[in-house]
Amino acid sequence: MENAQANQPLTPELIRHLLANAAHFTAFEAEPTPLMSTYRRLMEIYCVIKAGGIEAQREVAHRLEATERAALLAEIQTLAAQPSMESRVRALQQEIWELEQSVASRLNYLDTIDVQEAAIVQRCLPEIDAYFKALGPAR
Repeated sequence: MENAQANQPLTPELIRHLLANAAHFTAFEAEPTPLMSTYRRLMEIYCVIKAGGIEAQREVAHRLEATERAALLAEIQTLAAQPSMESRVRALQQEIWELEQSVASRLNYLDTIDVQEAAIVQRCLPEIDAYFKALGPAR
C-alpha cells in the first residue's frame, strides 16, 4: 500500500489505510508523496460530501454567483450616471469578472470529482467522522 499511485481510486480499504496513517500525510513536505496527494483528495471529497454533495455544491456556486452579480450590477447601475464614479464602476466590473472566474474554478473542481469515488466516500462517512471524533476538538 505504501507505493500507491496518486491517481489510485479511493476504495474503502484505501480510505481506512489513509486514515490509519494520516499523521504521515498532514505534515508539510516539499514533495508530497502519492499517498499524501490521495489523502488530500479524500479530504477534499469528504468536505464536498459533508457540505451536501457535488450537485448541492454546484447549486450553491450558481446561487452565489447570481446573488453577488445582481448586487454588483445594482451598485454599478446606481453609480454609472455619476462621472466621478467611473473608477468605482470599473472596480465593480472587475469584481464581477473575478466572481465569474472564482465560480467557474469551483465548478471545474467539482467536475473533477469522480461520482463513484464520491459514493465510496459517502459510504465511508461513519469511519471518517469517527476518525475526526477520535482526534478531539480542534485547537
